[in-house]
Amino acid sequence: MPACQLILIEGVPGSGKTTLASAVRDLLAADGVPTRLVLEGDLKHPADFEMVAHYPRSAFNDLLTRHPEAGAALTTHGEIIGDDCFVPYRRIALTDGRALPDELFAELAAHDVYETQSPATYCRLALERWARFAEAARVAPEVVILESCFLQNPLTVLLAKHNVEPAFATEHLKRLAAAVAPLMPLLVYLWQTDTRATLEQVARERPTEWLDYVIGYVTGQAWGRATGARGFDGMVAFYEMRKALELQTLSELGIAGLAVENADKSAGLTAVAEYLAERGR
Repeated sequence: MPACQLILIEGVPGSGKTTLASAVRDLLAADGVPTRLVLEGDLKHPADFEMVAHYPRSAFNDLLTRHPEAGAALTTHGEIIGDDCFVPYRRIALTDGRALPDELFAELAAHDVYETQSPATYCRLALERWARFAEAARVAPEVVILESCFLQNPLTVLLAKHNVEPAFATEHLKRLAAAVAPLMPLLVYLWQTDTRATLEQVARERPTEWLDYVIGYVTGQAWGRATGARGFDGMVAFYEMRKALELQTLSELGIAGLAVENADKSAGLTAVAEYLAERGR
């Protein structure tokens, strides 16, 4: 069988994704398999957008005109693909903070790909990004392990921010799956029976700022306004809804998928190891 070149690890916060991603990397490395592990928040993410602003070319040219002092940084670090211009503003700020005064940083953040006002535009940008990643990964020597970006990010922005119909979000996921299908991917979905208990545990483990941000994001936008969801209970309701849709969609994507009840945080690695062993890797 063709070798699996991509492993996608998904689940609600606290389901054990990061732990599993690292364990799978170690498992493959022990067998001499080259790997690339990309965790959530990686500013050099190969398939997703992580604090990247998007401008049409005309608007980007206007940005350069208004901020000539930042022109070198914006053009050096930015990427132009057709009429789309992408600026990794957080990465620029970390490497050359003087090039991005607070006002400019705030403007770039307002143009983040995930702040795109049109769901259709966001879906186009995301699909093209995944397609470019898949093309490059096909000829790369390593197995790429991606955590929390294939389901989590598109569904969170489409459902929480835009409150699209579930069918719209599912169709987007199917297009992403078709784009990466040549990599013979494995999608691992970790879940626990009691979503509330999982979220309560992760809330105790992570900073208050994380919890406040997530509650605000999932309840303070279109989905929250439509449902009246508020506070921690509203966050739980969102993740229960998202989990149900993810589990339903898993079998519809046309790629290999494992739904693993991961209560003790070890079942995921066992399932992945068995899957790869069956395929000689």
